[in-house]
Parts: sequence; C-alpha cells; structure tokens
Amino acid sequence: MNRFSSLPSILVHTPTMTPRVNAALQWALDAVLGLSWTLEADHEAFVSSALPWKFQYGGTPVEGIHYVRPEGLLESTDLRPDPPDGDGEERDVLALIFWMGSRMEESCATASRDAHGRFDPTGSIPMERGWLATPVCEHWAFELGAAILGPLWPEHVARLKAEYAVEPTLDIDSAFAFLGKGWWRTGGAMGRDLLRGHWVHVLRRVRVCRGAAQDPYDTYAQVQAWHTAHGLTAKWFFLLARFGAHDKGLPSKSSRLQALMRDLEEGCPGSVQWHPGYAAAADAEAMGAEFEAFKEIMDRPPAASRQHYLRMVPGQTRRQLMALGIRDDHTEGHAAVIGFRGGFSRSRPWYDLEKEALTDLVLHPFSAMDATLCRYMKVGPDAVPGHMQSLSDAVREVGGTLRLLWHNESLSSEGEWAGWEQVYPNVLQVVC
Repeated sequence: MNRFSSLPSILVHTPTMTPRVNAALQWALDAVLGLSWTLEADHEAFVSSALPWKFQYGGTPVEGIHYVRPEGLLESTDLRPDPPDGDGEERDVLALIFWMGSRMEESCATASRDAHGRFDPTGSIPMERGWLATPVCEHWAFELGAAILGPLWPEHVARLKAEYAVEPTLDIDSAFAFLGKGWWRTGGAMGRDLLRGHWVHVLRRVRVCRGAAQDPYDTYAQVQAWHTAHGLTAKWFFLLARFGAHDKGLPSKSSRLQALMRDLEEGCPGSVQWHPGYAAAADAEAMGAEFEAFKEIMDRPPAASRQHYLRMVPGQTRRQLMALGIRDDHTEGHAAVIGFRGGFSRSRPWYDLEKEALTDLVLHPFSAMDATLCRYMKVGPDAVPGHMQSLSDAVREVGGTLRLLWHNESLSSEGEWAGWEQVYPNVLQVVC
C-alpha cells in the first residue's frame, strides 16, 4: 500500500515475473519507499501508458524509462555464496537487494557456523564490504527510487527520512536472579556459594528471598520509566523453555513469572511476546510445548517471537513458527557483531528460499544487542553510546527503524554487567 497518498502507483514491466523479482520489488518499493506498484506484463501497453512513473526490469530498453538489466540471480533458483556485482552504473540493484535481504549466503552449504549452529558473519562478504554498518538494501532502494521519481525524489526522500523511529525490545531469559527458583535450585546455588566462601552472596540471596531486598534482575519498573520518558513502547520476549544448559529461566508454571507477564501486558496489551528456547530452533515438539505454555499463561497465543541465542535452522525454524500462527519474527540480527544482518532496518516479509516463495511472516530486524557489545565485541560501558550513535545515524539517513535488543540482567550491574546500570538510559538518550 502506498504510504504517501500524493504519489500514484509505479508501473512496472518485466518479461519474467519470478517470485524472486516480486520479493525484491516488494522489499524495495513497498517496504522501503512506501510506494504501491502495478505490473504491466504487455510491453506495448507499458510503453504507451500515460502513467508518469515507470520502471522496467529486463526486456528491450525504452528511452526515457528507468531500466535495470537483470544479471540472472532473480530468474534462477540458484543459491550463491557471493553477491552480484555491486559496482558500476549497470549493477542490478534488485538482485543485490534480494541476495542480501534473503540472507542467501546463510543457506549455502559452505556457510561458516559457530558453536551454536548460527551463521558466523566474521569474514563474510557483507562484513568485509562494510554492508553490516548501514541498512545497505535501503540505500539501494533509495537509488532505485531516485531514478524512477526523478524531480519528485528530493521531496519524497525527505518524507522517508522523517519516518525514523526507535523500538526497544527486551529478552527475559531469567526473570529474576534469586526469586522463584524453587528450593532445589536455590539450595544448590547457596551450596556452591558456601563452598566458594561467597558469604556475601549467600546473605544477599536470603535477604531477597525473604523480601528484605529487591531482586537485582527486577528492573522492569525502572526500564518502563525510561521508555515513558522518551515516548517509547517496548516489546518483552519471555523464555518459557524447560530448564537446561542454555535455558536458565523460571518454569512456565511459576506463579511469579506468570504474574510478571500479565502485569506487563496489562500496562500495554500485546507487548508481551514469546522467546522460544534453545532447542526449539530445531525441535518442533519443544517449540509447540512452549507455545502452548504461553497461551495458557496469557490466555492468548503469541503473535511475535524471537529465538533464544538467535538460533535458526535456515528455513525450518521459521516454517515451524508460521505453522503455529506466528506473524512477526524479531530474530534477524547477529550475535557476534552489531549492524544490519539483512541490510534492512525496516520490516519486510520473509522469503523462503527452499520453497521459493514470499511468505506472510514479517521480519523485524534489530541492529544491536547488549550481549554482543559486552561479550563478543568487548566494548566497555562508557563506549556503548558511541557505537549506538553510529547505528542511529545510519538509520536516520534512510528514515528507518532502530530496534534495540536488551536484557533485564544487563540493567542490574551484576557479574559481567558491572558498570552497565546506566548504559541503557544513556543509549536511549543518544538514539532518541
């Protein structure tokens, strides 16, 4: 749908309208530029049409109509580990947008993966070329828009840049540091502290469990106040997986966890969503069980989700989510580096490369995670706002949406998060 009613539809002609061509056009014209478009398959009718704005992809070029020569990727079903040629005036911007936006390199058998099975961007072509530092697909879409709209482009791009927005999201992997863990886990933790001589930790745990001190991970009221001060509304993604090596949250039957989820939801309906566990990425049965647990707690199914550890089996995981009725996926972002994993800051529908089809599942990319900055990039707390300023500037340049991924633990100044208690409010100040 055209987000800007003053502009009519773009007339598009291509001799071969493949699912890939359709996806690239939807991402560029709809998702980024906010323009509607119609396809005219007949070349003569396309040329003779009185509509003022036209775009031709392939076929015989016509003088006065913006033309892009296909380089072949969108007419095939090949999976290429390397992108199309990105240099020169003759470059195929639609093919570039599709290669980057579909995350094609991640589906190739040669893709490098880390210990958790995630795609490793270190040394990848997008990282080497600096594409992760900016929403590069949106810049390519802007290039296309300028060529199609001509003299109307300066006015239109100003409206696009005015769309800049910030969306905070928080993953709740462990809702509380001490509360709600049950006697078995609490006793085990106290025993370990005693063996290590950590008497202060033991006494603190006892005080919190007795209600004499606040749980350090109970940062919800404070973060809500920070969001309100900037006019922001957050999404909360709650982990409900069974306890395991990578899933340390409270059990879904925890009355304390359930009360927290319902309280947050009451303050902002739809803000509480789902965080499928580590195993769920490859285990449909585990995913289904967690989905049902969420429904039982919230008396509604989740509409959105983000994978724990950002784990995704290419294609498989998202098809599992769609089968459960999930409409919005917030997993697109790297764990190892900050930036724009798919080259977009704006949301767009997911393209299933195995089925060669554009789907109804909408991807909502995030650009930075607190754990990435702290654990992987080893950025000190004082330097974090500077990194976020760079990302914010990159998103402002195209008028996109800057999404943040934070955790309630990093607001606590506990353990590895010592000194981080003021990082998040400082980040919000910078990006807003």
